[in-house]
Amino acid sequence: MKLKKYLSNNKLTQMRFIQSIEKNTGVKIPQSTIAKWITETRIPRKKEMLLIVEVTNNKVQPNDFYGIKNESN
Repeated sequence: MKLKKYLSNNKLTQMRFIQSIEKNTGVKIPQSTIAKWITETRIPRKKEMLLIVEVTNNKVQPNDFYGIKNESN
């Protein structure tokens, strides 16, 4: 699931998502960085990607940022 869709489905603003990351991991991420991830102008680095996967309970995966679909079920 794309990060933008995850935020929309969970009725989260960018700031609430940032607060969730900080609360769950202690890591601070600038709002401008989150905005770039959402608009797909930047792909998170490995450390950031792992945080996203953790905070979204595996709903947003690295492949979602690359447009790779898992065809196996």
